Amino acid sequence: MNRRDFLRSTGWFVVGATVASVPGCGDNIVPVEQPEPVGTFTFPQGVASGDPRATSVVLWTRVAARNVRDQIEVTLQVSTDSNFGTTVVDQPITATTSSDHTVRVLVTDLTPNTAYFYRFTVGQDSITGQTRSAPDAAADVQVNLAWVSCQDYAAGNYGAYRQMIVDDDARADADKIHVVVHLGDMIYETRADGFQTAIDEEFRPIALKNLDGTSRTIAAFPSGGGERAGVTFAATVEDYRHLYRTFLSDPDIQAARARWPFVHIWDDHEFTDDCWQSQANYTDDATLDEGDQTRKVAASQAWFEYIPAQLTGAGGVTGVPSDAKDFAAVEVEDADFTGPNAVNFVDEPNNVAAVGAMTIYRSLRFGKHVELVMTDERSYRSDHAIPEELTQNALFFAPRNALPLPIVNIFDQGRTANGNSPPATVLGLPNVRATSPVGTMLGAKQKAWWKATMQGSDATWKLWGNEVPLTRMLIQQIPGAPVDRVVDGDAWDGYPTERNELMAFLKTQSIKNVVALSGDIHSSFASVILDNFDSATPQTVACELIAPGISSNSLFSFFEAASRALPAGLRSLIMVDASAGGLSNFEENLNMWLAHGTTSAGAFAQSNSIALALSFADPTINPHLKYIDTNSQGYGFVKVSGTQLEGTIVVINRPIRAPSENGPGILRTATFTIPKDDAAGMTGPVFTGKKPFPLT
Repeated sequence: MNRRDFLRSTGWFVVGATVASVPGCGDNIVPVEQPEPVGTFTFPQGVASGDPRATSVVLWTRVAARNVRDQIEVTLQVSTDSNFGTTVVDQPITATTSSDHTVRVLVTDLTPNTAYFYRFTVGQDSITGQTRSAPDAAADVQVNLAWVSCQDYAAGNYGAYRQMIVDDDARADADKIHVVVHLGDMIYETRADGFQTAIDEEFRPIALKNLDGTSRTIAAFPSGGGERAGVTFAATVEDYRHLYRTFLSDPDIQAARARWPFVHIWDDHEFTDDCWQSQANYTDDATLDEGDQTRKVAASQAWFEYIPAQLTGAGGVTGVPSDAKDFAAVEVEDADFTGPNAVNFVDEPNNVAAVGAMTIYRSLRFGKHVELVMTDERSYRSDHAIPEELTQNALFFAPRNALPLPIVNIFDQGRTANGNSPPATVLGLPNVRATSPVGTMLGAKQKAWWKATMQGSDATWKLWGNEVPLTRMLIQQIPGAPVDRVVDGDAWDGYPTERNELMAFLKTQSIKNVVALSGDIHSSFASVILDNFDSATPQTVACELIAPGISSNSLFSFFEAASRALPAGLRSLIMVDASAGGLSNFEENLNMWLAHGTTSAGAFAQSNSIALALSFADPTINPHLKYIDTNSQGYGFVKVSGTQLEGTIVVINRPIRAPSENGPGILRTATFTIPKDDAAGMTGPVFTGKKPFPLT
């Protein structure tokens, strides 16, 4: 089988745009013979485009027919005008059952920085989208990107996408979005558990409805799914396809995908919650979790079918080889992670094959000023610093949340801790990582690629599509627990040694203008990034903007739910009924705790007075955090030029009301400006709308 035949068997097609346009059929011309009536074919997940480069873009759709058939013949047309009076592509392609009737077409030979319209036609049925090629690498132009993540289908409507469209319609042409960066959690692999529970403003479960009145729920998995520790999850490729079909049935995400090209990376839920390599983490007992290599392969195949991304042949920074490669089916068996190498990259053959079935980290160039660096922070990371079973009898909110900083730091350093003489215990816990290698988020090969890409790119700005928060987020110590804790051990705070290495590399190599665009944590943050957060004299080397999730329940709601089992005094550090003081009955005291420390949060809980609480603020707690809003949904937007980056976090009204063409409305925006060559000079936030607690 040659490469072109192989591509077609997997739903991949490569077509070149013609140098001279050829006549198109036009919207007002009906073909003479169409044996099958209108409505025979549908495009139930809409259309999409992805990975725009200066001369190419990937186009995507999925076609369905009234009657079951193995092959469906589709025609793709691409034009520079919306009426398709002339076309640069007019190409027959075939959708087959082997790729779930999805098709992905890499269109080459395009003109840089040009808007294109495209349509897929079957019989008398068609669907249209628009896209845009990237500016040439030498083009001195402003680049505008949105970034998103975390779109739990049953926890909220996708109104953030509709708001993005409404907002973009109101922008000047020079500021309109060119591309949307999706940082992962495109789907959630579980159903009918805590992830899929929608909650109202007072965090009570509610039922959601779609635009057509149907319940916003996820139907049973075709295979019945797998089950572990009371969690039902996708187990087969058909299960994962079922999730993509469901999540992409939403009209708001369809409208966004039809309007802009997307650049995708995955996070955990495209495979399994808080995963590392091909390992699941549904329980706190390592003996109950197991290798999920067959699920990893199934998840990768479904992602490849439904996500328009150019992997094989993707290119990148000059002189830096691209490791990205298309999905290739492999035969694997589920195997436990055991042995001396079961902490960092696990060399068990089934794990190696499952992870190696596809490689998605890559970079894309947008004009003179933007290198977009997309990393995979799941497939090569080591196990979490603190094994889940060690947290069962400790005062943690969850196995990977609110973890003691000293334990995380020392465990993550493995056998290199304490000058290569790691302690046997840390705060009473046995040091089970004393003989382990240093923890890693990227893995050795991807880390070398990241360094080479950051160093080799001559773009003014290096925007890092970074799935999980990079900045440190500390919860200050409380009585009875005399150490600070990291909010999220599944993020870079759980892998601080490698974070220090990467940030030291930026400093020593004088690599400037690195901005991480991040998601995952279902909250809004802005931060300067230090070369070492534990240093007595840290230096600022980068910045980070974290946008909230599209629809997933917020970080605050997670802490609020977990705090219900805590003593009242500790619970009040997270949530306060401040209605007696004229404030909300669900005030996000967690914001105060993170921004100003335990004494301030405690003072507010006792007094309902923001002014009094702020008088006790501790300036040493998280001084690098410039903005905290733990209870939010929405998206991020950046405008990038040769002199500055302006980033805006857009927070929408809670996405639980009926979908609307006008969008859910904006609760607030917070805008930050980062001057070129001066990460420490980040300014903001400049607000519109209601400021988050405790800002007034």
